[in-house]
Amino acid sequence: METQKVNMKDLKFAKKKPITKTKAKKKAWDAFSLYIRTSNLKDGLVECYTCGNRRHLKEMSAGHAIGGRNNAILFDERIVKPQCAGCNIWGRGQYQIFAYKLIKELGMGVYEGILAEAQEPVQYKVYNYQAIELIYKKKLAELFEDSKDKGVSKKAKVKKRMLQNK
Repeated sequence: METQKVNMKDLKFAKKKPITKTKAKKKAWDAFSLYIRTSNLKDGLVECYTCGNRRHLKEMSAGHAIGGRNNAILFDERIVKPQCAGCNIWGRGQYQIFAYKLIKELGMGVYEGILAEAQEPVQYKVYNYQAIELIYKKKLAELFEDSKDKGVSKKAKVKKRMLQNK
């Protein structure tokens, strides 16, 4: 995962009622998943990494090249790509296609390094998940700022408001 420094003052929501680790992880995942899908928007649609089908943002999910969704690779932008439900859920990730395409993109050495990283135990605390959530909310805000000049649709503006309210 890309490491960025987060100012603890930005984690003002950490001072509110205590949040469970499960809820913090879900909120971090939601922000990360939305970032992965939004960053791959082209002409209002997102292309499935494994089958190439183009669908609306809400009809896509963020799929992993490596199964298990453990913390070591859960938020790794290199191996998380948009996938349609047919590939990610019913097709169980289509790992053979996903891995093939990823190896072509990253190279075998990088892919093997990621596989090794995936075996390392990583434990996050609530504040780690909150920091991840904040990082991806900021990245999403930057995406929305960049797209302002390109004419953002009403749906994108609504999505931005939803993100700010979470």
